[in-house]
Amino acid sequence: MENNLPHLQVLSQHKLFKNHSDSWRVVAPHVRVRIRQKDDVVLHHGDLANSLWLVLNGWVKLTRQTPDGKETIIGLCTAGDVFGEAALFPHANYPYHAEVIVADTEIATIPADIIREVIGKDAKISASIMSLLNERVAQTQLKLEHMNTMSTAQRLGCFLLRLCNQNDINKQSLQIPVEKHLLAAYLGMKAETLSRSQQQLKTVGVSVQGTQVDVSSVANLREFVCNSCSEAGNCEVEDIG
Repeated sequence: MENNLPHLQVLSQHKLFKNHSDSWRVVAPHVRVRIRQKDDVVLHHGDLANSLWLVLNGWVKLTRQTPDGKETIIGLCTAGDVFGEAALFPHANYPYHAEVIVADTEIATIPADIIREVIGKDAKISASIMSLLNERVAQTQLKLEHMNTMSTAQRLGCFLLRLCNQNDINKQSLQIPVEKHLLAAYLGMKAETLSRSQQQLKTVGVSVQGTQVDVSSVANLREFVCNSCSEAGNCEVEDIG
């Protein structure tokens, strides 16, 4: 199901295009937005990388699978996230499988040749995209660090912090309609460990009721999480204003 026009204004304010109006004018006519349903496969590992993908609403999981059937969740993408970055490079293939995990997920696509065209013509947007790729690598490295330095409750807290509005350090409510076993697998723990971690976060004012998560104080959650992180003071979850 395709539905483009209502989303173009939102996309024009995406971090990739917000300060690059000339490039956005080139890209906009080629953007396509589709509403996808749970279990829809967006792309397969090894497919030719012919599009860049932006999540407008909902959730998409990124996975890799071994020949003997073991699956690893390497990403959970939600509103504002970008995936399929292999499309930035000629003749590349997608390095993972992408599947929708929440009904009515809205995803925008930009053809690879169009995004590469604007990169070639606009040094500023090229720098922004390189920054995006660098951020992706840094987040992967940080996740590996957290597996060794943080408790499971802190790792869950870090995940929640990244979904919070960092301009508001007070109470916030989040909707996370991701199945418990998927979130647990992404965070490197078992489902029952995730449940215990949710209980532990109550001491810093985090309450979980089904898909709703209430954070009574982003500042308190940040203090609980970031004291065990090497990026404390530099991370985006601490960037206020």
